[in-house]
Amino acid sequence: MMKALLATVVVLGLMGAAACGGGGGGSVCTSVNATKLTGTLTVKDFAFHPNCFSVASGSTISVANRDGRGHNFTVKGTDVAVGLSGGGTGKATAPAPGTYDFLCTIHPGMKGTIIVT
Repeated sequence: MMKALLATVVVLGLMGAAACGGGGGGSVCTSVNATKLTGTLTVKDFAFHPNCFSVASGSTISVANRDGRGHNFTVKGTDVAVGLSGGGTGKATAPAPGTYDFLCTIHPGMKGTIIVT
């Protein structure tokens, strides 16, 4: 019984570690689990969807705010900062290759990771 419980805890822990993240909870966004962004980065319910994604350097990142309140998409360590009014859209150019954290500076709990190739 104890071994089965321990095995379950280990499996659940590994499942959590493999989840795509960038938004907290101990999960890590990597090139392996990042969603290749081929459409629009969406802001909805005070969260970025996806919050772990990859794009090519120099590509256009389209962002759509599906919330009624204003947000922004700001990539730390770069000059990427897109203001988004409630229901608004915007575009940004992906920075140089690397791994970057991004967030809404108005609502700092809204965050994620972008992997630029």
